[in-house]
Amino acid sequence: MKGIIRIGLMVLAVMFGMNACDVEKEPYIQGADDEKAILKFEVNDVIGTVDENSKIVVLDFPAGTDVSHLTPTITISNYATIEPESGVAQDFTNPVYYTVSAMNGTTAQYMVEAVVHDAENEKSILSFRFDALDEEGAIDEIARRISFLLPAGTDVTELVPTIEVSEGATVEPASGVAQDFTNPVNYTVTAQNGTTAVYTVTVIVEGGEIEPTGKTVLIKDFTGARCVNCPAAAEYAHNLQHQLDEDHIFIMSVHAGYLAQPIGSFPNFLTEEGTEWYNNHDSNPLFAVDHVALTDGNTFNEGQIDAPVTAALEEEQTFEIVVDRQFEEASRHLQVNVQAIALVDFDGEFYITACLVEDHITGWQTTPAGVDKEYDFRNVFRGTLNGAYGEAFEEYHVDPDDTFFFSYSTDINADYNADECYLMVYVYDKRQGDKILQTAVKKIK
Repeated sequence: MKGIIRIGLMVLAVMFGMNACDVEKEPYIQGADDEKAILKFEVNDVIGTVDENSKIVVLDFPAGTDVSHLTPTITISNYATIEPESGVAQDFTNPVYYTVSAMNGTTAQYMVEAVVHDAENEKSILSFRFDALDEEGAIDEIARRISFLLPAGTDVTELVPTIEVSEGATVEPASGVAQDFTNPVNYTVTAQNGTTAVYTVTVIVEGGEIEPTGKTVLIKDFTGARCVNCPAAAEYAHNLQHQLDEDHIFIMSVHAGYLAQPIGSFPNFLTEEGTEWYNNHDSNPLFAVDHVALTDGNTFNEGQIDAPVTAALEEEQTFEIVVDRQFEEASRHLQVNVQAIALVDFDGEFYITACLVEDHITGWQTTPAGVDKEYDFRNVFRGTLNGAYGEAFEEYHVDPDDTFFFSYSTDINADYNADECYLMVYVYDKRQGDKILQTAVKKIK
């Protein structure tokens, strides 16, 4: 009898083994054909910190470490490949970029940075506490963000933080000084050698009342300074905005395609991101309402966008986006802090994109009557702060009041009129074909 049982177990083991192997041979069943992540990055017992959202890996080494010839051991997703390969020595004096390729051919690029600790250059916030509340902030060292979720009813207008920083460094505002945390507060840590790092501290009160601002619709107007039909299309869109809802429709002019190429005195408004968005189209004007393409080139029909814009305005608002910014006139440095707050119970794969837009630029534009040398270009897209497709922040599901924090910084080009520059931030759902769910707009000054 025992022999029979043993044989039965052996047969079952073989059967289960065969099934496991069969599953492994069928990555499409598991969804693994699209997996392309660095799961672990290790060098000489130093395990890197992997930030999946920013695709940054940080290796912390003690002072004196020679990082010019390090051999990493890298663990990646099943069925994926990586270049440079695991086990291949690299010079990490400067960041090294690794490309992970999924089985379906899609890729993800990671930046790996080796940080050698130097006492004179240390400028980190090691801990940030509100002692009176017995609450300690969650520190994201890579993004330099510190987040608090405090109990409902907490008064955040005069909180006193206790801050621990790197040895020999200083912080401003200082530890022990009360601050109003109704909006994010920036703290600057200065190392012994004078270099600085800016941390953004964001405090959210659990269950706090959120006043939804209403659904805001984004119209991307793909245009070009040498496109003869584009001025009429832009005028129609702006008139529609005035007629339907001035405050809840935003039109962003994205110059892309052949007719946006700068020739002679025509302006150069081309951007890498705009060109990537425009890919596979061959003429302007092209409108997209919340990422749904509606008109294309010579087939442009003015009335095509009326119904989609009206329908989009009537959609349920699923996210509230709060944008806070600090602009330094002298340095033209812009610090941006964003909160994306879910308003409903919702399944999806959510991304956020932050854009810079400049309004009222005068330049040459082709029109049916000839070249208008004093044309007023409206809301010209100047680029993104986090890439053409932004960054993912939730892959599966959000619940009401789920809050996500983002921080970005950039220097505004000296040729841009800062008085006419806007931040335009939108959240979109990849599962719905990149459909934009909500847009927020704010001037940088």
